Amino acid sequence: METSNLISYDDVIDAAYDIFLEMASESLEPVDVILFTAQFDDRGAAEAVETRDDWSSHVGFDVDKELYAEVRIGLVNEENDQLDDVFARMLISRDPDHKFCHILWKRD
Repeated sequence: METSNLISYDDVIDAAYDIFLEMASESLEPVDVILFTAQFDDRGAAEAVETRDDWSSHVGFDVDKELYAEVRIGLVNEENDQLDDVFARMLISRDPDHKFCHILWKRD
């Protein structure tokens, strides 16, 4: 597949955030939902990051890093500007003809 036909990273982030919001209340601990909701405006972030190599063990197939993007959603540490409280790691297909999303939720 030509990379020009792939969904942009910005659109992947938008889709990931929409999916996260739809599923967070059912998938996160109530305290994490409250924390995220209370602090997202000031510290929240959704960002595409380098796709980690561990996804194949979670999804059962080899992940092509051109066709899939990893998005992390969480809260940024204001002292070091790092996304260090991750509520969800998401693997999303960038192929518009092959919709796919797998989420690893925060577990305390």
